[in-house]
Amino acid sequence: MPSGQEAGGEGVDVLLIFPPQTEARFFPYLSLPYLSGHLRRQGRRVHQADLNIALLHDLLEHPELLSDVVRDQPGTGAGAWYRRAMADVVAGHIDELRAHVLRKEPPGELGPARAVRLAHHAIELLVRDAFLVRTWRDLAQLDGAARQAALLPPAASGMPIERLSGMVETLLARHRPRVVGLSVAFFSQLAPALIIAAWVRRLRPDAKICLGGQQVMIRHEELARLPGVRAAVDALCWTAGEQPLERWLDALDGNAPQDAVPGMIWLPRAAPARRSEQPITLRFHDLGPPDFAGLPVRSYLNETMEVAIISCVGCYWGRCAFCSYGNRSLAPGAYQQGTVRQIADAVQTVVRDTGAEFVSISDENTNLRLIVKAMREVRDRGVKVGFGVRSRLDATLADPAFCRSLAEVGCELMSVGYEGTSQRLLDLMDRGVRAADYQRIVENVASAGIVLRFSVMGYVFDETDAEFEESLRFLAANQERIGIDALELMVSEPGSRLARDPDGFGLSLDTSGALAGNPELSYLSGRVGHPLTVLDGPTRAEALDRLVRVFHTVRPGKATAILPRRPGAGSRVAAAGAGVATVRPYPWVRTVPAGVDVAGVPGTKGQTTGDANGLKDASGDGAGRIVVADLVWERFYALPRRDVEQRADGLLGARTAHGRRLLAGLVEVTAGVEVTAGTDQTGTDEVHAGPAGVDQAGADRPGAVRWEAPAVAGGEAVRRPT
Repeated sequence: MPSGQEAGGEGVDVLLIFPPQTEARFFPYLSLPYLSGHLRRQGRRVHQADLNIALLHDLLEHPELLSDVVRDQPGTGAGAWYRRAMADVVAGHIDELRAHVLRKEPPGELGPARAVRLAHHAIELLVRDAFLVRTWRDLAQLDGAARQAALLPPAASGMPIERLSGMVETLLARHRPRVVGLSVAFFSQLAPALIIAAWVRRLRPDAKICLGGQQVMIRHEELARLPGVRAAVDALCWTAGEQPLERWLDALDGNAPQDAVPGMIWLPRAAPARRSEQPITLRFHDLGPPDFAGLPVRSYLNETMEVAIISCVGCYWGRCAFCSYGNRSLAPGAYQQGTVRQIADAVQTVVRDTGAEFVSISDENTNLRLIVKAMREVRDRGVKVGFGVRSRLDATLADPAFCRSLAEVGCELMSVGYEGTSQRLLDLMDRGVRAADYQRIVENVASAGIVLRFSVMGYVFDETDAEFEESLRFLAANQERIGIDALELMVSEPGSRLARDPDGFGLSLDTSGALAGNPELSYLSGRVGHPLTVLDGPTRAEALDRLVRVFHTVRPGKATAILPRRPGAGSRVAAAGAGVATVRPYPWVRTVPAGVDVAGVPGTKGQTTGDANGLKDASGDGAGRIVVADLVWERFYALPRRDVEQRADGLLGARTAHGRRLLAGLVEVTAGVEVTAGTDQTGTDEVHAGPAGVDQAGADRPGAVRWEAPAVAGGEAVRRPT
């Protein structure tokens, strides 16, 4: 359990909870720290608990939980072997995982990047078949399932729900809150949040319960009609929560009427929902820095110590048609920007309080000129810290001197959205950028030494084949200068301009209540909105296939958040020049047993995935190849038995000169085998070892063939064997 401030004899005013299930485990999500900081400065007692990361910590403290779950999961073949092998690797490296993830101590030979990745696999394997990772056709189904799960004994919904129930019960007993606030930032958290709310209602009936966060902001009207919400929740906060919670506590103290509380929809048990009429008067520039006290800031899934701040509320552009968050900024006064001093104070405070080595400025779209001024002041105060930003590819970055100034004040990473190079489509979505600037921007950012990572959007209105091909060529031409973090189809979220005026964008929306997201590409569907059809444009399946081409075609040369760094040129030259006679796989690199049927795994049955080294997939029975699995990076490689042998001592040995080249390539591609001898002097041919896309960075490796990857084809998900 995350440790925090004890309540003492009186209990806390507010217990703030960030519920599972989301991949937001890189650093504490900012809703809780900003709320906690504001309320604590008002003299309120607050405890904040991130139950999303707490489930992972629980697993690291009790690794036997994973073995129990895997043992109970049915199945044979590659999938069952994969799960057992993954659980075994986690158990074998549990001390290293605890050292790095929990304490940020050196994790031994596993290394920080692999430790983070392996811990991620562990928690996803734990929740694989649990209620926490279900997806939903509509909100009614979600609400009904959450109500049913809340009525059952927690163990009936799976071991993760049982552990989560124990955490909630402990929090309520220890802190005895007057108000419980649940921050629902991602759609995948909504059903777990409703279950937690129902548990709180039963365990502490006198506590007031509030839901807030991004999902409540865009869906509060629908949520207010759901029976499960009405039964368990007292209020929905549809705005920023600092002032509503502050005023609500005043009302509970008897110092103000409830009607004076802004930003709430009240949900009385036997009466219609009632919306507060009071306006929010607290402005962002009046807020202090986030307060991370009580959160395990050193124990998140990152390679170094990383935390985040924001420099604004909303988006200073706000007009991109697909962005429900940014579109809320179009109302007069909705966009609120911090001052240079306020941002510098926030950075200085969080670095001092947490020891962070990197600060993510987690705005939807950062005002880069403001950040340069603020981070220059931070440096003038003697604080040197790296930082990352999110931005559009706007004209500011077409100036090389400005890009250098960003790097000079510590910018190391920039994440941008990419919707193609068609100016016609960029103008239709009101993106406010010029495709003609893109090449110069990419070159400027790369020259400044800033890593540039793209999130690539597909299903962009009526994009033609020619427009898509041009956009793909741009990515391929710049693949060495960029990383790619995500591929996603455009979604019409409630509150976006797309949802308000689909006809104006050539769309037809299904507003019957059905939900649509990106289940093939994003974690638990990612952003979720109305199913859409592009009039006179591609079908969804066609748009998905286009993103698959990006996945297979573009081989980014820059790092992403989840994949290994490319080896340097020196290691490639050494491997190519020497060859390798024998390798000993690290413990996380396993040979798939010959008896395991791999025929059902995508790409393994008589298909060629690459033959620059003369490698072709065998017929699925494994007789003609040795299949090697790097479980940390989820990559599988096929080595012909005519060239490579599996020795009784566990080593892989080369039978031929070509085999030595293959093993040299395997050493490079996995960075996961120990070279025990190097002999051959011939070069290594290069093979595109597998698809890029969401599994990016360094996908074109020499040596072995990657015969499996998470990809999509024909509208159907092609999943890894888990």
